[in-house]
Amino acid sequence: MTRNTFPRVVGLLAMSAILVGIVLVGSVAAQSPPDTLQYGAQRQADLRSQAINAHPPQMPSDSPRIGSMTPSERRAAIDAYWGDGLSTAEKLKIFDTYWDYADRKFAAYQNLVVDWPALRQQYRAEVAAGVSRGRFAGIMNHLALQLRDSHTQADDILVNFDTVPGPGVPSMGQGAWIVDTSGACLTAQDDGSALVYSVMPNHPLGLQRGDRILGYDGKPWRELYQELINEEVPMWLLWWGTSQSSFDHSFVMSAGMNWHLFDVMDIAKQSTGQVTHVPTSSMPGDIFWGFCSEQMNVSGVSKPNFFAGNYVRAGIVTGTNIGYIYVWAWEGKAEIEFANAAYQLTQVDKVAGLIVDYRFNVGGFIRAPLLGTAILADRPAPTLGNDQRLKPYDHFLMKTLIPPDFFKVDFLHLGNRDIPVKLSYAGPVAVLVGPGAVSAGDFGSELLRSLPVARTFGKSTSMAVGLPTQPALGTVINLGPDWFARVSESNSYAVGRPKDYLIHTEFPVDELVWLTPEDVAAGRDTVVSAALKWLNAQIGQGPEW
Repeated sequence: MTRNTFPRVVGLLAMSAILVGIVLVGSVAAQSPPDTLQYGAQRQADLRSQAINAHPPQMPSDSPRIGSMTPSERRAAIDAYWGDGLSTAEKLKIFDTYWDYADRKFAAYQNLVVDWPALRQQYRAEVAAGVSRGRFAGIMNHLALQLRDSHTQADDILVNFDTVPGPGVPSMGQGAWIVDTSGACLTAQDDGSALVYSVMPNHPLGLQRGDRILGYDGKPWRELYQELINEEVPMWLLWWGTSQSSFDHSFVMSAGMNWHLFDVMDIAKQSTGQVTHVPTSSMPGDIFWGFCSEQMNVSGVSKPNFFAGNYVRAGIVTGTNIGYIYVWAWEGKAEIEFANAAYQLTQVDKVAGLIVDYRFNVGGFIRAPLLGTAILADRPAPTLGNDQRLKPYDHFLMKTLIPPDFFKVDFLHLGNRDIPVKLSYAGPVAVLVGPGAVSAGDFGSELLRSLPVARTFGKSTSMAVGLPTQPALGTVINLGPDWFARVSESNSYAVGRPKDYLIHTEFPVDELVWLTPEDVAAGRDTVVSAALKWLNAQIGQGPEW
């Protein structure tokens, strides 16, 4: 197969798959329903664009910061900001609808400590006593948060999507991927600080690459975010992880987004080793800067353009014979573009090693990673199966939703036929993973690590390896026109371990490594450096990058 004919063949096969339509597994549609965090990658982009352009009302500049208030004062600020909202009867209907749906359908009670009936009793009594719109949104946000799953949310669109945190806005920024309101992009460090890896020039608070936000007003950020969770402050553009490490990561990395809540930002300066205390009043307002993917630039390889619907980019790392592929979502043309990139690099350019970077991937169609993975695999390799709830009254009894053959690599699935992909790659493959890989991003990471010469680098993915409520599955949670809600309605397991469900577990990373202050200050990507070092050792040539 020549370089010119492969994309055409892949395109024809993909079109055939589309024409075949939905394949039924039992009574459930299993032709790759979209399963991204917010309706899909495009919807995620739209929401973030709307948020950037939104102009919520702000309190006077001399009003006290939300973080310096007492809990009761914060509650009063939340009540005043969004007003009363719906009647108590309507709020109770919304609450009951969501709680009942999650009770019957949520498929990830495994590996989770939660008393779901007790939460109903606790929160319902509070709602019945009368709460404001903002307070009710916070209750619903944190009810869903107790299930600790990236796909599981209950959101008031005005409060949680359309109102951008800023001075006087009593909400908590959370999940600082894609955009951040602080004029910088940050990532989590093990000590609970948030590392600046990209920042606008002449930042008003003096932030520079390599600096770390330790906390605010003399208190560590990790303690502060847990206090805000305990107080059930409404959240903005909710994106938390499912594994325990990714859950913490998604909150720690959001330190910069919460500058509006506090008086003084505590910063560890990389250049001097000193801790400085900078008044947040120096911020002119929300500042959106760059695109936050927790990835540094790699010489020779350009990044995708997410807002333009371009999710895959590839190239060869400068000065090496090592290929590199970014995949930021599994929607649009990503399936074909990833397969073409894998083919071009391994079969045409014949690179000695390959890096596939999934550290940021918002998900999409769960079968989309299969074709490109098949080009790299030398044999079929069933990896995962997927189950759903068997009984609405039993949280743990499960039945088959998607059998393992659905995720078998080295074959292209067309209807009821498996067409072998007669290509393979014998070279080493470094798979970069992190908490920014969610949903189909998790599935793609699981598939690639099944390759015989693969090694994973980074941190655990979100491990949101389930399918959420969505029309493609014939499911919907109708809380009303001003609400968005869903739960994870399936759970995955590794082949050979059918009852050992993966949601709420950690992705098994071979080499735990993440961005460091020293490296980002110098413009280096610590995770990429570790991967290149390993690849060079495997192929026996070249220095580490």
